Amino acid sequence: MNKKEYLQMVSEVNRLRNEIHIFNNDEIGEAALDDLKHKITIWENEHPKEISPNSPNYTIAGGVLEKFEKASHKRRMLSLNDIFNIDELSDWEDRWKNHSEKSNIDYSGHKDYICEPKIDGLALSLHYNNGELISAITRGDSRIGELVTKNALQIKSIPTKISFNEKLEIRGEVFFTKDNFEKMNQRIAKGEITGKGGKTGEEAKFSNPRNAASGTIRQLDSSVISERNLSFIAYGVWKGE
Repeated sequence: MNKKEYLQMVSEVNRLRNEIHIFNNDEIGEAALDDLKHKITIWENEHPKEISPNSPNYTIAGGVLEKFEKASHKRRMLSLNDIFNIDELSDWEDRWKNHSEKSNIDYSGHKDYICEPKIDGLALSLHYNNGELISAITRGDSRIGELVTKNALQIKSIPTKISFNEKLEIRGEVFFTKDNFEKMNQRIAKGEITGKGGKTGEEAKFSNPRNAASGTIRQLDSSVISERNLSFIAYGVWKGE
């Protein structure tokens, strides 16, 4: 791949990512998109001085829909890069070690990792104060997201109250379990609940859980969220936020 082809691929991947993250429209499958992003990563590793500032490896996909109130993140809400083999994991570790040394961060050198199944939905930031959930914000463009507090209150695995009386931010992922996704599509097909475009029937079924989760949490009618049975898993917490 030459530089012209690289830049064309960067442009196309960014277009596809925006279709997914903003409009919940998946033109190609997730695996195919990951493969394109991986080809970009390989080229950038071989040509580090020619990396485009628009590279999907250095930008956040998505944005804020006008129909929602906006809210700012106190620290950027970033996404994760994919790796596909042990060599890429080793390269990442070397980059992290170099960054740690330059930033005077203590790096022990231990190669201990936590592995978990990939949970793909929509990133969400929950803010608590005096033990009560006061706001829920989507990632958006990493700096500004959508305020979806009423919708988050409809998700059973998100507690409205916690036993912590200071300010607290919890970040995690809103997603569909495979079982709940299949049950939701069955109910949509039977006309028991609405699906894509507020319609019912086979044509209104969702094609994949990731887009279904993103589209569901960004509904203006919060009753839709309670019908679809979303889940939430936390991966980070900060006090005093």
